[in-house]
Amino acid sequence: MMRYFSVVNNGKTLLIKNVSERVLTLLAVTVKYGVTVDTVDGMGIRNIGDDLRINKTLGQGETVEVPLKLPDPVLLVVIFKDGEVFRREDISI
Repeated sequence: MMRYFSVVNNGKTLLIKNVSERVLTLLAVTVKYGVTVDTVDGMGIRNIGDDLRINKTLGQGETVEVPLKLPDPVLLVVIFKDGEVFRREDISI
């Protein structure tokens, strides 16, 4: 499977880089966090997400920074446009 983006966690931000040879329009991202919560059975993990609109065109090798709300993201969902085709890429962090 072809990868379109790479992600680096800089602690307070995520650096999203276009690693494809195409010009892509980054429309939106969802940063998912695993949060420990109290449940009836004890402690559990719950995933929460932070949705951000980006609307930025990235050429090959170009990057965009996304701020983090919590310190330990687990997944980044990237919604982007490749020409006239809308795509989604899920990236584990």
